[in-house]
Order: sequence, then structure tokens, then C-alpha cells
Amino acid sequence: MLAPALMAQAPQGQEVVLEASAGTRLGIAVPRPTATGVPEAKVASDFHAVLLKDLDEAGPFSVIRAGAPAGTDPASYKAWVDAGTEWLLTTTIAKSGDGTVDVVAQVVDVKAAQDKKARTAVFTKRYTGRETALRRMAHKLADDLMARLTGQAGVASTSIVFVRQMSPGIKELFQMDRDGANVIPITTYRSLTLSPTVAPDGRIAFVTYKGGAPEIWGQRKVGGPNEKLYPLAGKPGGHCFCPVWSPDGKRLALVQGDRRGNTDIVVLDIATLKVRRLTDSNCINTDPSWNPAGTQLAFTSDREGGPQVYLMEEDGSNVRRLTREGTYNGSPAWSPSGSMIAYVSRFEGKFDLFVYKLGDGKSYQITTGVASSESPSWSPDERRIVFTSGSRGGMQLYTTDLSGNTLRKLTDFDGCQSPKWIRSR
Repeated sequence: MLAPALMAQAPQGQEVVLEASAGTRLGIAVPRPTATGVPEAKVASDFHAVLLKDLDEAGPFSVIRAGAPAGTDPASYKAWVDAGTEWLLTTTIAKSGDGTVDVVAQVVDVKAAQDKKARTAVFTKRYTGRETALRRMAHKLADDLMARLTGQAGVASTSIVFVRQMSPGIKELFQMDRDGANVIPITTYRSLTLSPTVAPDGRIAFVTYKGGAPEIWGQRKVGGPNEKLYPLAGKPGGHCFCPVWSPDGKRLALVQGDRRGNTDIVVLDIATLKVRRLTDSNCINTDPSWNPAGTQLAFTSDREGGPQVYLMEEDGSNVRRLTREGTYNGSPAWSPSGSMIAYVSRFEGKFDLFVYKLGDGKSYQITTGVASSESPSWSPDERRIVFTSGSRGGMQLYTTDLSGNTLRKLTDFDGCQSPKWIRSR
């Protein structure tokens, strides 16, 4: 598996490239499915193309395209091996009379099987759904293959929740597949709706101005309605924003402003709706992000001058500064394993993505030479980061791996912000 090549932030603005270790990707060949009862064009677009893209982007696979032989029987295994194939994935798609579509996938380790001249499957699985679910079945197959190879489920079936500007003064929440398909609305408030956050069990919370002043709304129970969570009575001394679920789904960290323009981080207990203050200083404290254990938070503060990333314990104690280089660092996002924190740093009038590796005590630059990059959020498998990039008003969603070399655009519409990459909702 390829190790990430990261860009270290060195003194005097120099960039030091950390070379990737020489890794190996598993060569997988995916011939076109054999289809019965489903139009070939639909199979090609909704299943085969989606599956190839998922495997390309998964990380440990190298999809074999050149030199592929025509057959898939045991007699062809040597030719597949000569083309660089290790796993040969064959699929059959059949539609029954009741409209149900069955997809049967089988993987043969052709290197191991070529001498035996026999088909020995290392993976076999059946997927069933309607014809409209071919994309979903392709995503599920890619994730299952990832799990079979690495022991960790892939992210092809994951989703991204984000904010989209619909017109001046109106922003709504949307959700889409992690490859940019199937964009669907979550809210239709015809107001400013911002800062989505999703708990591990799928409950959502967000900021909305639909009542006039900014309020935190969200779900207290799985599948329950969106209701006002904060403030419950009257108006707080200042605006509230930036909610983020704790990993146990029992708390929301959020930012509370005061009448003097200062902001502090507080924690809202969802069961009791009681608030506990974590910071108390005459400055800006914002952008809270929990570590996976729920024991610490990263946040942005200008308590020592320009904005920098800080850490603190869940009770607000042991505040310490994390970032030291650069005059403006913010928007921290803790990685799923807890070993890294993504953030943005301003340089020459625009923001770039950086990753701070806690084990190294160093920051590494991810994006460079592109438009301003903001609002990072990790993929659940920690291999990629989704973020917004573009000029003001023209922001769109992109993803990148940790090398910054595989930048992919997800959206074709402007006004995107605050993406959150989630397993499910």
C-alpha cells in the first residue's frame, strides 16, 4: 500500500518534500459484467464505471486496463497475470420477472490459480436490489473488496453533508454520495442554514436563522424531528454557531458570542440541554473539533495575537498551543484515528490545507498553487480530505489524498461550504 507523500512546512516558507515509501498496489482487473435483462448502457454507466472509479480511488488497488485478454476462464489466467493482474473480478447482473436485480461478484487470485488451471474464488458475494440501486451496489462491492484486502471497510458508500447557497441570503443543507452523485436537500427553510455536524448514529445538528437570530437545531433522537437545541429560552448575549457532535453523540460543542464581540466554546449536554463553558477569555475562541475519544478538543483562538490552533481537555483545562508557524491558522479537524489534525493556513492572501502529525510534532502542507482551500473534513478511512476551494462566492467541493497529488472536483455548482464526510445518515 502506498504511504502518503506529505509536504513539510519548513522555516522561511521553504517546502520540504517527504518522499513516499515504495509501496505496492494490488492489480485488479474488472471485465465488463455479463448482463441479462438490464440495458448494457445502464450497466456501463451506473455499475461498471462507478465500480472502476471506486476501486481507482480506494488506495490499495491498481485497476488493470491495458493488455486485458478476452476470456475469464482458467485457461486465460496466465494472460491476466502477464497483464499485471492479481485479482480477477467478474460480475453477472440479472433482472428477474419481479424487477429485482441480482449482482453476483466473484474474485479469483489468478496468480495462485494459474498453475492449478482451476477457478478458486477468494471472494464471492451476491447483492440484490432494484435497477435504480446499481450505483449503490457498485459502491457496496468496492467497500467489501476493500475490507477483504485490508480488513477495513472502504468509503465508496459514504456521504458528504454540506451547505449550498441557493440565492442571496438563502443557504440550505444538502447531502450527496462521496463521489458527487445523488445530491439531495436536507433542509428547505428558505433562510440561512449553516454549519452541519453529524453524530456517529446519523443525527444531525446545524445553525439556522429561520427564526431570525442564529439558533442550534438538530435531532435529539435517531430518526426524530429537527428541534431547537439552543438557546431554549430567550436570547443569548451574542450569536451561537459552529456546533460539533462529540464522538459519543451525547454532547455538542459550540461557540457562544458575547455583547463585546468575544466568543467562547461551550458544551451542550443533549439529555439535559444544560451548557458548560470551556473557555473564558477576552478574545475569539472558535472552530471546536473533538478527538475520537471525546477527551480533548482542538480549536482556533487569537489569544496570543493572530489566530492559531490550540488544544484543551474536555473540561477546558490544559490549554496549549499547537501551531507555531504561520500568522493565521484555523479550522482544525481531528482525524478519525486521532493521530493527525487537518487545518488551514493563510499564505500570500489565500488558504492552503495542512496536516499536523501529532506523533511527529510537525505540520505538512497538502495543497499548494491552487485557489484558496478551506473547511477540511476527513474521510472515515483517513485516506482523503474533502474541502472547499475557489474564489469567494464560487466555492466548490474537492477531495485530495494526503500527497495533494490526486485532487478531484466533486461539484459543478457554486456556493458550497462546510462539508462533513460521514459514514451514513
